[in-house]
Amino acid sequence: MTDALQRAIVSLSITEDELDPDEITTLLAAKPQLGVRKGETFTSYDGKQITARTGMWRFGGDWENAPIIGNQIATLFERLTQDLTIWKSVTSRFHCHVSVGGYFRDWTGGLTLEPGALMLLAERGLAIDFDLYAPIASDVKDMS
Repeated sequence: MTDALQRAIVSLSITEDELDPDEITTLLAAKPQLGVRKGETFTSYDGKQITARTGMWRFGGDWENAPIIGNQIATLFERLTQDLTIWKSVTSRFHCHVSVGGYFRDWTGGLTLEPGALMLLAERGLAIDFDLYAPIASDVKDMS
């Protein structure tokens, strides 16, 4: 089933004050897009210098047009360790979640998470967070 999203991105975020990004990199067997300790400075996507309020490790894919979220989740986890014992350790020690950012083609729409994607999340003890946007409100006809 094709989701009603125009484009979307899926990423994994791990945070905690005592997080050591090098440890997470070793455990999950992948280099993050962002890995910082609490108090370290990093450059944001728009070039600003930011001091991390907590330790962060962020790993993800790229924006995809006409995305299928379940496929993006599967691709994300294919690039990380498959050892569920390691995942259990990581998710019990740190705040972890998968984020989905996306834009709908129309002002209304939906998406489907197939059982396989839900299983990948559940096996790893991960929550999923959706940050989805529709066209601006002025483009929507009055529904009253």
